[in-house]
Amino acid sequence: MSSNGYLRAYHLLIALLISANAFLITPPRLSKTTIGLQSFVTANYGVRRAISLRGGLQSVSMKAPAAVASSTYDYIIVGGGIGGCVLANRLTESGRFKVLLLEAGKSAERNPYVNIPAGVVRLFKSALDWQFESAPERHLDGKEVYLVRGKAMGGSSAVNVMLVHRGSASDYAKWEAEGAQGWGPEEALRYFKKMEDNLVGGEGRWHGQGGMYPVDDVKYQNPLSKRFLQACEEYGWRANPDFNDWSHPQDGYGSFKVAQKHGKRVTAASGYLNKAVRRRPNLDILSEALVTRVLLEGEGNVKAVGVEFTGKDGKAHQVRTMGKAGEVLLAGGAVNSPQLLMLSGIGPEADLEAVGIATKVNRPGVGENLQDHPAVTIAHNITRPISLCDDLFLFHTPVPKPHQVLRWTLTGSGPLTTPGCDHGAFLKTREDLQEPNVQFRFIAGRGSDPDGVRSYIMGGSARPLSGLTLQVVNIRPKSKGKLTLASKDPLKKPRIEVRYLSAAEDLQALRTGMRIGRELIKQRAFADILDEEVFPGPAAQTDEELDAYIRDSLHTANALVGTCKMGSVEDRNAVVDPECRVIGVGGLRVVDASVMPVIPGGQTGSGTTMLAEKAADLVRAHAGDLVEMGVQDEERKGGWFNGLLGRKQKAAT
Repeated sequence: MSSNGYLRAYHLLIALLISANAFLITPPRLSKTTIGLQSFVTANYGVRRAISLRGGLQSVSMKAPAAVASSTYDYIIVGGGIGGCVLANRLTESGRFKVLLLEAGKSAERNPYVNIPAGVVRLFKSALDWQFESAPERHLDGKEVYLVRGKAMGGSSAVNVMLVHRGSASDYAKWEAEGAQGWGPEEALRYFKKMEDNLVGGEGRWHGQGGMYPVDDVKYQNPLSKRFLQACEEYGWRANPDFNDWSHPQDGYGSFKVAQKHGKRVTAASGYLNKAVRRRPNLDILSEALVTRVLLEGEGNVKAVGVEFTGKDGKAHQVRTMGKAGEVLLAGGAVNSPQLLMLSGIGPEADLEAVGIATKVNRPGVGENLQDHPAVTIAHNITRPISLCDDLFLFHTPVPKPHQVLRWTLTGSGPLTTPGCDHGAFLKTREDLQEPNVQFRFIAGRGSDPDGVRSYIMGGSARPLSGLTLQVVNIRPKSKGKLTLASKDPLKKPRIEVRYLSAAEDLQALRTGMRIGRELIKQRAFADILDEEVFPGPAAQTDEELDAYIRDSLHTANALVGTCKMGSVEDRNAVVDPECRVIGVGGLRVVDASVMPVIPGGQTGSGTTMLAEKAADLVRAHAGDLVEMGVQDEERKGGWFNGLLGRKQKAAT
């Protein structure tokens, strides 16, 4: 056998082992074999090297908790999710500032389920997930809704479905209308372009290139997805080649862009904390460090001076900021950031007193304004084996076909590159609406449960099913919930009342969306393969029957935002001002999805990245860092920073 032949055979062996390690769920009688294979893959250098060829072995430089506690920092970032990773990168660029990044979870870069996009089915309810649940939802007949939130470096970007949707320009006009001055469409676009590395169409009016956030097409299209696009055309909708191009309406159908590069998931950690960034001497990163409170000083003029955290050594540690200019930057997300504020004595006085916490700063809006995208599904059997499950899995088991694993390993293409829902549409369920209120996400496989999230969880172990699923997502809901502390114990999860369907029009949007979805699936494109409807089933026809199905099967589309609302300092319900500074507290900001005053009409990962990019510049501008780094050149080019510098110069005159 030639050397090339040996190499091909070796790669095939690697593919088989990766397949077993990444996805194999076997009956109990094979459990010892499975454990042996997984142990071999973990230990074997050749297999680890194969994964590294796909970019999956980046490790994060860590320090010991005691070493961190004995240091002081200009900026302490709490949370290694999207906001935290962006801040850690941008605030250490100039070399002027010493920065500490604290993350409660572990590094996820070595996890094959994270790197392989189709591995998302193995991430929900895993060690990389906070595994939150809502309180019993009144308008869902007491149902508790599972809420996935990433607990790892990269945060929810390590466990989401990677879809890249900015929403519409009007979403950011609403932010400004809510008091978030300087966060309108033009300013948002500057930062969307700055963050982006557009691998599809390059740079232009609506897209950027060379940023830290790769945006690409999925390197795979199932025959059912092609039929879906054909059905949309037959239904009379227009094709939308770019849902992030604001020169035309958001309505229409097409394929969705994803946060991937060469067929591999890109998280905020792998994008913003690459090897060069992690080697910066002014950046310390500590994982498995749960921050339990912000250290505050002063009575009238309260200031954040550090944080207290529990390290992986199980001990409590304190670390402080450096001097008067030091800041604590919370980036824990829409659940953890308001929880930490309240644990620290910042929040609604009555709620804090109810759990025995003394109020340092009374901010009634902390935990309020909670918003999410609710979703339901329609699922059909099909008569021919052409689904994603048929293409990917071996003999109707959860084990991927070896040649598909090899294809992903060597070329970054094939069904392992799909998160499952990368085709779809945006639509209005009422003629009087200015923007779409529903998103269809088409899945070229049949859900195993009416609850779409539970279907994903079961997809990691259940027998793959041939069929198709249409997820109906309410992307501009009106319902708003609330987050409160269940206890002053930082290890106890907070009480999360999302209050799904508390606004009647949200139920109407999902019901009408389901009716439209059913009509769409009946188009000629699916006629020769369509079998019976499994969910909600032919028995659900009346409004009452559909409403009952919605209440029973409603699930999250994983877009929690709003619990530390950004607004003007005069707004009683605002938590942070337009520079992300906590109102009434010096040296403390929140930089994550919790500050969004209104949920965007698209997946929120890219919006959170944009927000963090701008917030990083606000922090640096406050410290005078940007002028030293030569951003005047960007202004002369009409670049992304021209708005902020222009406002500062205007204010100076």
